[in-house]
Amino acid sequence: MARGLSREISKAKGDKKAAAKAKGNKEDLTPAQRAERDAKAMREKAEAKAKAKADLLASGGADAAAQLAEEEKKKAAMRAKQRESKFASANPLLAKKLTGK
Repeated sequence: MARGLSREISKAKGDKKAAAKAKGNKEDLTPAQRAERDAKAMREKAEAKAKAKADLLASGGADAAAQLAEEEKKKAAMRAKQRESKFASANPLLAKKLTGK
């Protein structure tokens, strides 16, 4: 095999691998446009969740209210745990002293 042919084959293989690994902004959007798109999607998701919650309250009565209160309680506990975990990962020695573990 000639030296030039080997180089061309190797280059073609490398280009193929690089194309497979190519990541990044494939939508040709600026960061501001991406942020706006993502914010819109999150707003729509929150509105759908609020509508579902309102429908549940309207149809279920006291049982639905208790169910929603239980979900909110679980979410609050999870947020507190995440906050504590974040603090502990940032300051492990201080967190250890404060929690007494």
